[in-house]
Amino acid sequence: MNAYTISRLAEDAGVSVHVVRDYVLRGLLQPARRTDSGYGIFDERSLARLCFVRAAFESGIGLDDLARLCRALDADDGSDVIGCVERLLRLVAVRQAALAAVETQLTGLTHCVDEGHAHA
Repeated sequence: MNAYTISRLAEDAGVSVHVVRDYVLRGLLQPARRTDSGYGIFDERSLARLCFVRAAFESGIGLDDLARLCRALDADDGSDVIGCVERLLRLVAVRQAALAAVETQLTGLTHCVDEGHAHA
């Protein structure tokens, strides 16, 4: 088992220590164990969760929704996890549709520029 300090976890995930601390406070992430002096030690599952949460957040999913999912996962509440996942999948579908519309508009702009006139 790899053991990560908060700084190493942040470095391996490509985020700041402040982000990790914020996620711990919000309940998105929790140490696998604590040292005798109270420092949090994280594991590979923590790193995987941190990377997932960052990717989901950067994709437009809010931290409140992600915290709800993480709490359900930590409580091992299968029905709540399913409900959270279904909600997040709906959010992803809406986001994908919005991005597809933007892509269509951008493609149209490219055609307009190629023809010598751009109108947004």
